[in-house]
Amino acid sequence: MSFKSDCDAVPALNGASKPGLQALKAGDAAHVSKRPGTVLTTSIDLDQALQPSLPNAARWDYGVGQRHGRAEIVHWIEVHPAGGGNNMSEMQNKLAWLQAWLSGKAMGSHEQRVVWVASGKSAFNARDPRLKALAQSGLRFVGGHYTV
Repeated sequence: MSFKSDCDAVPALNGASKPGLQALKAGDAAHVSKRPGTVLTTSIDLDQALQPSLPNAARWDYGVGQRHGRAEIVHWIEVHPAGGGNNMSEMQNKLAWLQAWLSGKAMGSHEQRVVWVASGKSAFNARDPRLKALAQSGLRFVGGHYTV
């Protein structure tokens, strides 16, 4: 199955997917680009689509499907401040939410990249032990820009 069909199979996401990176809000889209030759299949604004049904959840921002041979890789992208320690715990909560929400869903079976993109200036460097702990949990901090 495709990432788009997996999204459409979730009632709250049905019809919310868009081609390429079109689901990303303008301010967030400035932090994400694609390499030449990369084929992006679909994107979803998970935060917006799930807000009515899960208003108090630590919802993740976006999912982006990338064609990879006959399969797809899903890039789970969170554009979030990286200015201090509170941001680290917020991201831990968001990652735990995403992992729990994906559990048992077809879209969770695709190869995945889970990334945190800084929405502004970052207070962290690559050697920060808190970032290393997040990486061990499956989340990669990529700084202020992510290229799919």
